[in-house]
Amino acid sequence: MTLFSKGLNLKSVGALLVSALVLLVSSCTEVNDELGTNIVPPGQQFEVKFAQVGEGIGSYLTLTDSVATSSLDYAYFGAMRDAHYGGKTKATALVQFAYSMRSDTVEYADRDAKPDSLVLLLGMKRAGGDTLKRQTFDVYRMRKGLKLDSVYCSGIDYETYIDSRPMFTCEFGGKPNGAMLFDTLSLKVADQTLAEEFMQELWSETEIYDDNELFLEKFAGLCLTPSGTSPEDAAIYGLNLQWDEDEGPASYLVLYGHSYPKGDDPDLVEDDIMRAFAISNNAYFTDLKAVSAFEHDYSATLFGGSINLDTPADEPLENPVTEGYVEGLMGVATTLEFDDEFVAALRALRPEGSEIFINQATLTIPLAEEDYTFFDYAPARLGTYANYAKLQAVADYNYYYEESYDMELVYGGYLNRTFGCYSLDLSLYLQQLLMDESDEVTRRITLGMGAYDYLDEAVVKLALGGSEPLKFDITYTVIGK
Repeated sequence: MTLFSKGLNLKSVGALLVSALVLLVSSCTEVNDELGTNIVPPGQQFEVKFAQVGEGIGSYLTLTDSVATSSLDYAYFGAMRDAHYGGKTKATALVQFAYSMRSDTVEYADRDAKPDSLVLLLGMKRAGGDTLKRQTFDVYRMRKGLKLDSVYCSGIDYETYIDSRPMFTCEFGGKPNGAMLFDTLSLKVADQTLAEEFMQELWSETEIYDDNELFLEKFAGLCLTPSGTSPEDAAIYGLNLQWDEDEGPASYLVLYGHSYPKGDDPDLVEDDIMRAFAISNNAYFTDLKAVSAFEHDYSATLFGGSINLDTPADEPLENPVTEGYVEGLMGVATTLEFDDEFVAALRALRPEGSEIFINQATLTIPLAEEDYTFFDYAPARLGTYANYAKLQAVADYNYYYEESYDMELVYGGYLNRTFGCYSLDLSLYLQQLLMDESDEVTRRITLGMGAYDYLDEAVVKLALGGSEPLKFDITYTVIGK
């Protein structure tokens, strides 16, 4: 067997080997991008890109009085003022109550009894404001009942449910006792006739105590609202409606009285009597209702005239702004609207014949105030909603999923105190907007309080335009280049 061809000597073979080695080394430093592309289907070829889109974003102030407040864990009452921007908020509580217990379970034929006083024993928490201010509250008898199967909203006209005059007044100030003790509100007579009528009926009609339907028909409930002489810059409190020990004591209306020998002096006190009536929305023994009504006054603010109130989705928003506001306690919010120019710029990212997938779309919104003092009053998190009145969030802010599965959404939305901004990842929403060919996806989204924090005290001013207009930083993948 011959190792080499007849015409190839050893010297020639050495030169060939050196040439092959040089070719091998040089081939490792050059990449052929086209290698194999002829066997990869076009729809499976990817390219990651980055873009900024900011054209066509309008910003507006909005306010809704249509948020449901009839299924909350607290009923709110009081008045407060935003110390920074001047907005005022008044809260009124409509609450039902039902018989819970009595100390005079045995009735004697030779004795009579009469009511003496009413007290509210409330498990309360502070929602916001200046607790150093002492407030006066009017307590009305409700003549019109709340339907157990109905939903009531923050803009409810509570005056149509109550007497024209209050029965009682009470005062309160300071921080509530919280999870450990009741807060006692002693009721003082405001209208003698109304007060005596109510107390006597509540005292004597014991035959309907255990019939919830008849009881609520007779005693529709109570209304607690700030008196006209009470300060407008005090605090708003929430009374506990839950039967959960972790939330502190439940809330009661307590009627005190005494018994005396029949025929003797009615003012002769021999036995003290107590009857308690539970104030709740989910008592374990009966179904009750409670509603909170909120009223906002922005006449003293610089932005009050720019607010759009309950504007329908098919009507244009007015008064575009470059500074937005988000406030707790059902207050003002900021709505962004994306016009045709924005949608066109978004769709221009998609090359002809290709599709794109948005990996991340970050909207960074700076606070308009640089003083760190304002950071302490700002919401810890902003929520983003397709319908704020119904707390219907955009797909990215799936707060129910987050809460149920104890995980953190990519959405973010938290206050970054280092950089003084909120960063929101709205990639799913922009993907929906990108693919929407029939205008079914809303082009308005509202920046409001977090879904579980919208009744907390908070207020923030956002920088929305001017020298630094809003824009999305978008990372996306082109599919099929």
